[in-house]
Amino acid sequence: MAAPRHADGPRCGFTLIELLVVIAIIALLISILLPSLARARGQARQTVCLANLRQVGLALDMYASGARDTYPTWSRWHVWGYYRTPLDGTAGDDPGPAWTELLRDDGSLPGIEIYRCPSFPTQIQVAYFEAAQAAWVRHHTYYTRRDWVRFPAEFVLGGDCTNRFFYAPPFGTNTQLNINDADMDDASQEGIDWTHPMHDRKSNLLFGDGHAVAAERYVSGQMTFDTLLRSVAWGQIPPP
Repeated sequence: MAAPRHADGPRCGFTLIELLVVIAIIALLISILLPSLARARGQARQTVCLANLRQVGLALDMYASGARDTYPTWSRWHVWGYYRTPLDGTAGDDPGPAWTELLRDDGSLPGIEIYRCPSFPTQIQVAYFEAAQAAWVRHHTYYTRRDWVRFPAEFVLGGDCTNRFFYAPPFGTNTQLNINDADMDDASQEGIDWTHPMHDRKSNLLFGDGHAVAAERYVSGQMTFDTLLRSVAWGQIPPP
């Protein structure tokens, strides 16, 4: 015959109060950890973007080495995937290649995924701009020459293209564009919009010597958009 169980024997399960305390602790831990996880994911995307820009910088340098010191030609509007197809020059696409397509076809670029920033919407295949303002203002050319750049460690050669005018809705504001524009440049519109950063208040920039950094704003003394002068912001380039 089984021995009788005493009233002070071991218990099974939780009381309602204990269960609520456990749930509250778990909820508190989640609320503490979620922002950290979100920041970690954001930092990972920013790191991938910086690596992409360094690859773009290498490709631009390789291209210039084989093109008489000239970076790829930029022009107006090009739709990614239209060049060298029957669609070239149609449906909002200008005839010929974009600078991104020139790098791809030259063999300087490891793969087209390099143009995609993981912080941008997935349908945007080209998320970076090429410097063009100084070349247009000073030389009225559709290309920048590498030997024009006097201070390559400070010259902004490219970076996150965050100006919404360069994109079609819903991400952008330009209803005349295809979402997959392939020729981002800052000839007549600033490529980087500091008020719309993609990386936790920061935007990634590529410099003429190949290094890339994350910045919250234009910093005079560390950046220049001019090929000839130091500490010149976009739109402040003196005409020839």
